[in-house]
Amino acid sequence: MRILVIGAGRTGAKVLKQLRKNPLIEIITADPRQEHYAVDEGIIDQVDIHEVLTPLTLETVLEQAQPDLVLLAMATEDMGLGKAPGMDILAGALKEELCALSKVPVLEVARVRG
Repeated sequence: MRILVIGAGRTGAKVLKQLRKNPLIEIITADPRQEHYAVDEGIIDQVDIHEVLTPLTLETVLEQAQPDLVLLAMATEDMGLGKAPGMDILAGALKEELCALSKVPVLEVARVRG
């Protein structure tokens, strides 16, 4: 099974740690940021795809990754949308649209603390 994990920050790192417990899972990562917590912590060597995930780029990213499942493990502030008021609403709508457009299951991972 190929799983695309969107986000290599703190939440993504926790997801990646769990997925790596199963050697039968092939993990592909995507994150548009320059800094990647999961790389800095040695959980993964590098991020595979450096692309902002939007309805316009979704098809390209999915084509590149060829996943069976997509896990959205990115906080709203990590989506590259800025910090203007209402961005959380825009980010939520964007995530819903991505889920609707994708031909494979897309699951949002709740942000974890600690």
